[in-house]
Amino acid sequence: MKKKLVLLITAIAVLSGFSFLSKNDTEETSALYNQFIENDNQAQLDLFCTLMPKGGDLHHHYSGSIYVETYLDWLSASNGAINAKTLKVWNRKKDSKADSVSVADLRANDNMYRKLLSVWSDKDFSNHSHQQAAPDASFFATFGYFGSLATCKNRDLQILKARAIKENVSYIETMLKSINYTFEVPELDEKTISNEKLRASNSFDSLYYGIMHDPKFKESVVSFIKNVRDQHLQSEDHPGIDEQDNFIMRYQTYVSRNSDPITTFSGLCAAFEAAKNSHLIVGVNIVGPENGITAIKDYNLHMQMFKYLSEKYPNVNKSMHAGELTLGMVRPKNLTFHIAEAINTAKTDRIGHAVDISYEQNAINILNTMKADDIPVEINLTSNDFILGVKNNEHPYMIYSRYNVPMVICTDDSGVSRNSLSGEYALLAKRYHPDYNTLKSYAYNSIKYSFLTDYEKEQLKKSLDNRFMAFEEMMADYANGINHNN
Repeated sequence: MKKKLVLLITAIAVLSGFSFLSKNDTEETSALYNQFIENDNQAQLDLFCTLMPKGGDLHHHYSGSIYVETYLDWLSASNGAINAKTLKVWNRKKDSKADSVSVADLRANDNMYRKLLSVWSDKDFSNHSHQQAAPDASFFATFGYFGSLATCKNRDLQILKARAIKENVSYIETMLKSINYTFEVPELDEKTISNEKLRASNSFDSLYYGIMHDPKFKESVVSFIKNVRDQHLQSEDHPGIDEQDNFIMRYQTYVSRNSDPITTFSGLCAAFEAAKNSHLIVGVNIVGPENGITAIKDYNLHMQMFKYLSEKYPNVNKSMHAGELTLGMVRPKNLTFHIAEAINTAKTDRIGHAVDISYEQNAINILNTMKADDIPVEINLTSNDFILGVKNNEHPYMIYSRYNVPMVICTDDSGVSRNSLSGEYALLAKRYHPDYNTLKSYAYNSIKYSFLTDYEKEQLKKSLDNRFMAFEEMMADYANGINHNN
């Protein structure tokens, strides 16, 4: 009787369109994934991670995510040229006409073209011996080559969107650009407001008051917000970026940590103000080499700036690069506090990189705080490998995993590093062998810890549920195909 009842319930479920196979599909997908891991089958892992839904990419630099080839396409379309001597964009006002090379001629010259690819990105850096700067210097130098072409147009954003959708990525939170604003201190206030005074006192009231009453401040913020909105939303000239629950893009703005204090604080004020007044600008960041002279000297000052402005703008989200360092890059003392101050002083909501956790003075307390306060780490494996030389068991991934610190998997600068989010998941799987449910959880984390609204998160989570259901059904079929052929 019981057997007949089970058969009857199953038949009714099948006829009504409900399936009991989802759990089996998940188990078969997990078994297939384990098989690829055990056999060290990189091609199969690449296929698996390419097809797998990946939620979002939360540590994503806009200008560094456009490929060199695309920048050259844009330059060619605008009849621009390359300086054959410097391999930078030819400047008609400053450069000699004799040094000008068209994009077509550049591409016809294989040696010159390959050289340009190697200085505009990380391509071929480790494939051959060469005279070239150190990896971290080489990485950050690339932005000086293509920076003038990164204009934050709808065309650019559509390229990132199309690439993401092909990779089964439904959300990008990209660091778009900084706001072009610096407060010019009046002569009357030069004695009370100076870079030296700021470094000595960590007192920002006078400078903040001056900025808030500067007409150029409001003009700069309003202009920035308008440009983001105009390029993001649909118009007569271009389609919009968002597609309901299929794809969403949001933006962070940021400041450089290697500028003087007045410039940094001015830029942060503008960034916080923009994030407060635009639903598209969802967070504020600080970027740049963390081992720069100014970055090291002013690190605590920058954290104090974030603390001060967080009190003025309590609802603005913060993610910051912190602990993107390793032994040998700086003196040992500068490895002992960066992550702690980002959490305890600046009150960051997320941390990018956090690679030097092994050297932090109170590492165990920090890990426990990150777990208890639900502060995720943005993991950038390829970037950490190239810039810091940190990979495999040197990377702190297993430390964060052991302490159950939430993590999200990200690309950082996929155009410069020539990687993808699928590749980052595959690299993670190959190196550290997380089980399938853990890998899957990172995709959900990228929605959970995004700076989207609760409603937007819920919509993307529902979409991700459906995407995983379809993916696991596909993988179950693929597993059966493999077993059948075997």
